[in-house]
Amino acid sequence: MGVLRLSEAGIVDYQKYSNFLAGNDPFSPGSDDFLEEVILDSSASSVSFTGLDAYSDYKHLQIRVIARTDRTAFNRDTLAITINGDNSSVYSQHALSGSGANVSSSGRASDSEMYIGNISSNLDLANVYSPIVVDILDAFSSSKNTTIRAFTARIGSDPIFVGLQSGSYQNTNSVSSINWVVDSGSNFVAGSRFSLYGSRG
Repeated sequence: MGVLRLSEAGIVDYQKYSNFLAGNDPFSPGSDDFLEEVILDSSASSVSFTGLDAYSDYKHLQIRVIARTDRTAFNRDTLAITINGDNSSVYSQHALSGSGANVSSSGRASDSEMYIGNISSNLDLANVYSPIVVDILDAFSSSKNTTIRAFTARIGSDPIFVGLQSGSYQNTNSVSSINWVVDSGSNFVAGSRFSLYGSRG
């Protein structure tokens, strides 16, 4: 029996695809799911996500932030978070940052909050909001301390700042709430956005 070319096998109206999806909708395994969001319509001293136990079928959480503060005495502010309302000395952290030609690193232990990085203030360029991406890893595990990883950036009158922070919440309790504050006591301004995503890992 001779071998037939596909084009000779009686198939009509076929279409050639360059990938295995063969015309199906795109699918990205492990992609993040949008869960909830806070967008400020006025200044606020803090922003909280509560009732996070409802998302315990996810392995990790991620919070994507665009924010600035109303501080007028200095052109940037330091952002910090606490977990489960815990302000005891249970946070450790490391930071690596770059600003123009300078690079710096630091480490802290037994803090009452975790510092995430610098964001723009009202003394800086008008209407410039700083981006932050924070991963809360193994957020609902009862056998691991919660690991936190953050990427931050700021552009303004000082040299451009980029930073990588990592640390841990030294407690194996499941994460039920996350509270964001500005370390100087300033407020987040209207338009600041905090978006929560879940990842199944």
